[in-house]
Amino acid sequence: MKRVFLYEGDSAEFVLPTWLPYLVFLGLSLLLAVPILRHLPNWGIRDWDLFTTLHAAAVRSISYYGQFPFWNPYIGGGNILFAHPEVPVLNPLFGLLLLFGPLTGLKIQIVVIYFIGLAGFYRLARQLGISSLASFFPPAVYMLSSYFALHFAAGHIPFHYLAMLPWLVLFYKKSLDRPIHILSAAAVIAFIILGSGAAVPLLYSLFILFLISLFDIGRGRSFRPPLYVVLAVLGGVAFAAVKSFPMADYLIRNPWIPKELAQNTPAYVLPHMFFSFNQSIFSTHISGDAWGWHEYGAFVGPFTAALVLIALVARFKEVWPWLVLTILSLLLVLGSFVPSISPWDLLHKLPVFSSMRVPSRLAIMALFCLAVMAGKGVDTLLSLTKYRKSLLAAVLFIAVAGINLFISLQVLGQAFPRPPETPAFNADFRQTEGDPNKLYSAFLANRGTIRAAWLSAYRPGRGILGAGDINQEWYSEGNAVQVIKRTFTPNRISFDLASATGGSLVVSQGYDPGWHRVDGGEIKPSYDLVSFTVPPGEQRVELYYRPAHFGLGIFVSILSIMAALAVPFYRRLLRSKPVS
Repeated sequence: MKRVFLYEGDSAEFVLPTWLPYLVFLGLSLLLAVPILRHLPNWGIRDWDLFTTLHAAAVRSISYYGQFPFWNPYIGGGNILFAHPEVPVLNPLFGLLLLFGPLTGLKIQIVVIYFIGLAGFYRLARQLGISSLASFFPPAVYMLSSYFALHFAAGHIPFHYLAMLPWLVLFYKKSLDRPIHILSAAAVIAFIILGSGAAVPLLYSLFILFLISLFDIGRGRSFRPPLYVVLAVLGGVAFAAVKSFPMADYLIRNPWIPKELAQNTPAYVLPHMFFSFNQSIFSTHISGDAWGWHEYGAFVGPFTAALVLIALVARFKEVWPWLVLTILSLLLVLGSFVPSISPWDLLHKLPVFSSMRVPSRLAIMALFCLAVMAGKGVDTLLSLTKYRKSLLAAVLFIAVAGINLFISLQVLGQAFPRPPETPAFNADFRQTEGDPNKLYSAFLANRGTIRAAWLSAYRPGRGILGAGDINQEWYSEGNAVQVIKRTFTPNRISFDLASATGGSLVVSQGYDPGWHRVDGGEIKPSYDLVSFTVPPGEQRVELYYRPAHFGLGIFVSILSIMAALAVPFYRRLLRSKPVS
């Protein structure tokens, strides 16, 4: 028997095979794969160098050193790795990097993310009561927008996880009828945290979800919706505690606040963001802008705009919350247009949100809402005809998806112009001053780069500069401590030492409380580098790194996941008990 999707609003005579939408989305994803995978070995532009290196450091720690990737010695003189909010390790998508290598794995991940986002928004559209035919449109408007293509092309790997926003809203909406789906929403949050989306994507997604829940208060005359959001967040943090605990500890100790909060997006840019057909990553719609067009483009196109207008005219009572959220999104995008009292400035007064920068990124909320309204607009058009609904839907879909796809393909085709470099690998790791724009090349040579991009660590570069401006791996005042031998791995460094009088040794690795001595001796910061005292004589000192609260995080993750898995069994048990 053919399985079908049939929701309110579907034609009783029309049935849609359940596999068809996913086949369409798979085809779209494979089309988008062409410019990404066409020159497979090529390196990417802009932030691709940084994020490829961050992910590659984790891969090498596992595959070459056989260690869990706790510490990253390659960037900024040594910094956190596993606790970094934008480094995935335990996320399932990280398996692609282990299987295909970091660069190729990240490219394939983009294709997978496109499919996940497309499928998720289709499911959400059905949950929102949009017909099976019209439900093809929201994912095409959202995922095929230049917003994603531009961020992907610029190497903003964390933005992959904004593709999980439709899934998050889907399970939240399901939880309003079946509260057990709070656990499903929590699983999505954990997926984002364990991925590389624990910074911007998670913050934006939870912000959007909370705003959506406020509108559901009025509909159900209950405060359950925002409460369910809070419970989902707590559940997600608990599921991913193995990462969220060490990550929170580090970020609390090293908060990052932008130097300049008063950031503006000129109002004249808004039409270009959503309607300009020139969405090239090299576009100059804003002269002299420091960010680049990849921080602005969010193309929806004229056909989508027409569908949204139709929904607003014909179904205003149904779609007005999405309109309100769209307007709020645009006000946020404008940034500090009225200093101190603009929505952007007010948002910065909230905890955590003070770390946000680049207000134009919040165009994702408008894009999300426009996608939903476009689906409602298609349903309005389909309701006006009794026949050929599928043909009308197909023509409209080709128009909307075709234009978006054409623009996204062009943008993605600009992402990987750099021929690969093949520096010789050095078995003995060393720190170098390096170039923050050539991190990956240094990594391939097994060299650390002290002068690193800020995004890599949330801490400035630190290292030891010796005679002749040559970087050193260790330093002892007056050469009181002699290093006979050093054995280096990312998480563990051992020294065979000799000292006639005793002294201290400073190691060219950034200090963090996660550094420990095997013998229980004390480690202190010296110029933000690891240092320790050495008594007279010969001895071996072994250092190892493990982030704070990692063990506690494992315990909480296992316990919370077991509790969540037990809930369905407990519910069945209660139902099976006879009523006395």
